[in-house]
Amino acid sequence: MTLEELRAQFPSTQNGVHLNHAGMGPTPTAVSTAVSQALIELGHGDGMGAFRAHLTRQERLRERLARMMNVEAAGVGLVRNTSHGLAIAAQAIPFLPGENVVVGACEYPSVVYPWQAQAVRGVETRIVACLPPHDLLSEDALIAACDAKTRVLAVSWVQWGTGQRMDLTKLGAFCKARNIWFVVDVIQGLGALECDLSACGADIAAGGCHKWLLAPAGIGPLYIKPERLSELLPTNVGWNWVNNPFVWDRLRFEDARPRADRFEEGSPAILATAALDASLALLEAVGMAEIERAVRHHAQALRTRLRALGLEVCPTDGHSGIVPFRHPTKSNEEILAVLEQENIWAAVRCGWVRFSPHAYTNDDDLERAIGGLRA
Repeated sequence: MTLEELRAQFPSTQNGVHLNHAGMGPTPTAVSTAVSQALIELGHGDGMGAFRAHLTRQERLRERLARMMNVEAAGVGLVRNTSHGLAIAAQAIPFLPGENVVVGACEYPSVVYPWQAQAVRGVETRIVACLPPHDLLSEDALIAACDAKTRVLAVSWVQWGTGQRMDLTKLGAFCKARNIWFVVDVIQGLGALECDLSACGADIAAGGCHKWLLAPAGIGPLYIKPERLSELLPTNVGWNWVNNPFVWDRLRFEDARPRADRFEEGSPAILATAALDASLALLEAVGMAEIERAVRHHAQALRTRLRALGLEVCPTDGHSGIVPFRHPTKSNEEILAVLEQENIWAAVRCGWVRFSPHAYTNDDDLERAIGGLRA
């Protein structure tokens, strides 16, 4: 599939310019069709027959997510969203009283709150300050905050406010050498950038589907490195915890599934699964290498044009799809209002106006956005 063919999947391009994929992406036509078909299956026949069709789709979705993250499918479970996945991680990792978790101060709350909740287990959350004046997070500072009692280092692959792309390979190698759990929030990169969780050594990763993965909110991946699964405590436990979970008339708690899907506690999200399976099929048809090339090209083009207008652009490394900027005299809210009047959809986050183009964005979209700022 070409990028133009991908673009044709988005009715929103007829109405405006969507530059808020780091917030919530629009839904492609193929996703709407897949959800409609799942509803037809549920409404026009035996519900259990539709459920069996869902199980096949669900397994295919796990395999698609595994390919996208370059991990084993056995390590992929399906959760409601990033927060759900990170909460499972925080509750399942075994802590001893006095141990600590290291995390950055500029992280999205979902990356911080689940660890702070473990204070009831005597766990300290160490929050590492970000560097002024742009609130960038130093990998060296995260490493320096760790000590012999650090059990977890948690980080976002791409920072939601600044677009900073973290060096996961460096952090993962450090954690592996010290047997520290390396936990990664992947939501601001997955679907926009090529992902390799095996190479960086992530022990656990969580994400959601409503941003760069182009599906309605309600489902996302939870990756757990298979060899670490046996170390985790039982949490988020339901009837789906065991092998052969449809044998309901015998209790077999000890017969836990040997895969990450043991944490999919109960009845699945049939419509959300159909949606995400369809959106991933589109991204696969283009290829993640081409998706990343286009996303980074559009982001860099925006940076160049914004600077040419005399706007301040956050000095991140330029390797993600997030482009934060601000006007020297106008407030972010004024700028956002001007853009919205022209049906150019962006966001204000962390003291910046934030653009986040996807691969199907084209040069006309970028010029229209810049033109809106000139007005």
